[in-house]
Amino acid sequence: MGDMGTAEDPAAFLASQRAGLAQAITAQIYAVTAAEMRGSTRGRPRAARARQIAIALARDVFEMSHNQLAQEFGRDRSTVCHACHLISALRRADGEFDSTLRWMESHLRRAAGFRP
Repeated sequence: MGDMGTAEDPAAFLASQRAGLAQAITAQIYAVTAAEMRGSTRGRPRAARARQIAIALARDVFEMSHNQLAQEFGRDRSTVCHACHLISALRRADGEFDSTLRWMESHLRRAAGFRP
């Protein structure tokens, strides 16, 4: 994750918390560690896919920008764009995958304290 923001920068702190929440929920569901998702290398295919999903969920649920996501996930902006496009395409192609991500989005919203 990023530098966790500071009290002087509440927006950066909030972005960090939200990205961390997306990572934690995705890591739990896809049975990977948060450390694998945050690793500087691509890692196992399962961890890479979980990271892509967490990025897409953070963007969709929290409306984070590609630049914010790149900062919080320790990736280049182009990698974040690729993840968002890939997950979007997979959702369109696979109804079951889309259903799983909609379920994850609802849990992420609840965990963040958003109203249904």
